Amino acid sequence: MFPALDADATARASALVGVALAYAPGEAVYLPFDHRYLGAPAQLDRAETVALLRPLLERASLAKLSADAKRDALAWHAQGVAVAGITFDTMLASYLVDPEQHGHTLPEVAQAELGVALTAWDVLTEKQRGSQRTLPEVALEKVADWAGRSAAAIREATETLGAKLRVHALMPLFTGLELPLAGWLAVIEREGVLLDLATLAELSKQAGEELAVLEARCRELAGGKTWNLASPRQLETVLFDELGLRVVKRTKTGRSTDHDVLEELAAEHPLPALVLEHRALAKLKGTYLDAFPRLVDAGGRIHTRYNQAVAATGRLSSSEPNLQNIPVKTAFGRRIREAFVAPLGALILAADYSQIELRVLAHLSRDAELLDAFRTGDDVHVRTAKALFDVEAAEVTREQRGRAKTVNFAVIYGQTETALARNLKIERAEAARYIEAFFTRYAGVRRFLDEVVREARETGEVRTLLGRRRLVPDLASSNRTVRFAAERVARNTPIQGTSADILKRAMVTICERMREARVESRMLLTVHDELIFEVPRDEQEPMTKLVRTAMEGAIALEVPLLVDVGCGPNWGAAH
Repeated sequence: MFPALDADATARASALVGVALAYAPGEAVYLPFDHRYLGAPAQLDRAETVALLRPLLERASLAKLSADAKRDALAWHAQGVAVAGITFDTMLASYLVDPEQHGHTLPEVAQAELGVALTAWDVLTEKQRGSQRTLPEVALEKVADWAGRSAAAIREATETLGAKLRVHALMPLFTGLELPLAGWLAVIEREGVLLDLATLAELSKQAGEELAVLEARCRELAGGKTWNLASPRQLETVLFDELGLRVVKRTKTGRSTDHDVLEELAAEHPLPALVLEHRALAKLKGTYLDAFPRLVDAGGRIHTRYNQAVAATGRLSSSEPNLQNIPVKTAFGRRIREAFVAPLGALILAADYSQIELRVLAHLSRDAELLDAFRTGDDVHVRTAKALFDVEAAEVTREQRGRAKTVNFAVIYGQTETALARNLKIERAEAARYIEAFFTRYAGVRRFLDEVVREARETGEVRTLLGRRRLVPDLASSNRTVRFAAERVARNTPIQGTSADILKRAMVTICERMREARVESRMLLTVHDELIFEVPRDEQEPMTKLVRTAMEGAIALEVPLLVDVGCGPNWGAAH
């Protein structure tokens, strides 16, 4: 089954131009609906044809094969069809077999699995002079050939990828987690989340005023001259020629003024820090405050797109727009969340896993100290601070706990002492001491991480608790930098990947239980380890219980999973 859509990347709002069905090996048919150009032949009536197809598409017992189950569900929903019975998705299967092999689009899958060259959508719609056409403007015969070959490739690739899923013991993850999740993600994308445009407008105004203040201060520090803060060349001249600051790094075109350079120079002069603050606020204003109002639908809702086959660790990513990177460490960033609101009579419910990656690490490593901390409810960051600074728990300061927290997550993400030193703004030797103190306190973690790398060298892969696979061929590289990077991947993937799997399992469970309970509540967003819902006020208590129970019971670990749940009129207030 291969729907031919007018805009390939936006299935939720795309017109259905036609559909190709591969009903037998080497056999496919194309049903055209909406090819519009001079001389276009007579075509099928879309409404009548969809009405004829609906009973087949909605019959769960009739298996359908897809190149992107979420895309197909969105496309058919736009036609009033609740497609059911999708039993295979070549994109998700390819992603599970080797998440980093390629982009997992149908042309890439067909080439890799079948040696078949399929035309990409943007190539099909490209004019000779480089401008883009819409799909209805492309000759029907050309689209029929493209769509038919695509449908046939889905059918053939299902066989090869299905065999690989079974060989690598990935079929349970595919059928039990990723494929069901695709259907629910389609529902979440359709729902969207309500935005308070007045709040965004006020924040944009305040951000503009603050940017003007920052620009004035920057110009004062540069001697009062007028210059463009957004121009790397002008900033380079101000920093190095006029202020005489040292050159940290050079590029092919001059002296670097990137983020790391400005952070390092901030210790020598106040201007670089102000430029960084200006850059961050300008990006926030342009990316969120000014862009979001242009993206809402007629009902005032904004819809993101979840990418299920991108991150090699298994995490979901968000795009068009990206709602996962809204900053939370700045006041403006936190206030943006206040613009994500519930409609009248409802609340926003936010549920966030507490320290899930450290809890997963405790389970995987079986480290006695970590296990005891989470079983007794002790503050694991305070425990680490005790080891780093040789103090009692009662003597740990807020700053020391903050540094210990950074060290804890640095270990998870495989940071070197150089990276840790840069993050904490300390000497490299001190950062090395911190890391060594961590492993002295949590000796089981060191043994676990070393064992992960050793096994990965033998098998060429690492796995999560649910069996997600990531290949690490660079562990055998003769290049020291490449090899060390592969070791970091090997250490991090079981932790971060298992955390991602747990959240996905919780999402599927919650959505299924919400359907069974026939609640009016809706899942709106997933942001890293957090799930956000729109909940009618009279469903607040049962939904809080349902969500907490499903998230905390998503998997059995040696330590308890804890979830923080909050409710409020908006996302910001729900935290």
